[in-house]
Amino acid sequence: MRLRVLGSSGIHPIAGNPASGYLVETSETCLWLDAGTGTLAAFQEAEELPRVDALVITHGHGDHCLDVIPLHYALRFHPQGPLKIPFHGPDDAWRRLSSFLAGSGVQDDKLSRTFDFAKVDDGTVTELGDLRLSFRRTEHQIPTYAVRIEHGEKVLVYTADTGPAADLASFAAGADLLLAEATYAGERIGPPVHLSAAQAGDLARRAGARVLVLTHLAPDVDPTRAKEEARAESGEIGVSLARPGRVIQLA
Repeated sequence: MRLRVLGSSGIHPIAGNPASGYLVETSETCLWLDAGTGTLAAFQEAEELPRVDALVITHGHGDHCLDVIPLHYALRFHPQGPLKIPFHGPDDAWRRLSSFLAGSGVQDDKLSRTFDFAKVDDGTVTELGDLRLSFRRTEHQIPTYAVRIEHGEKVLVYTADTGPAADLASFAAGADLLLAEATYAGERIGPPVHLSAAQAGDLARRAGARVLVLTHLAPDVDPTRAKEEARAESGEIGVSLARPGRVIQLA
């Protein structure tokens, strides 16, 4: 199993870095995890659209889901003919995206033309190809779910957006790779609906993760400082950044 970073910018995309989006790939399965602004173009640099087996959206904030809209059109008008893929996510995200496509109050579920919706809730467990996914509700303004992805003995955990009040240490226990949001660092500390880099490091240590990869840094956060603050709390755990285009093999 490997993780490919499509984009990792928190809040909004910046030059050279789309918003949140990742591919989780095995020899059998290609899972697209979050589709923030700019990730569709990045996806097509890595894969052809028919290759994606399923889409997982952690919540309905634009920096995690807005590229579902252009993806809808790319699937609907694909040269091979209309394509349709599974969409796993919370009701809230599905409603927000469906409402955008409907427009003018017209009740036409256009999103269902290209996606088979499967509702995600706290405790949901599902199989996608050779991947096993589990979901845990986080602490955020709207329904948001962390994802634990297992392939054989390998475990990848993605926090999605979350404040420190969420109990994710047990959910991420023993992860080979913890992909944790680190929106805040240094003087850039905001409401407790996101993690700081230090809190991400502490979470990785408590979870006993092997590797911590920081993502969703706010555009004005210094990545070097974020990494230093995470390392100060992570103990012996290695800390790195989710750079766009980076591919991480779970060893």
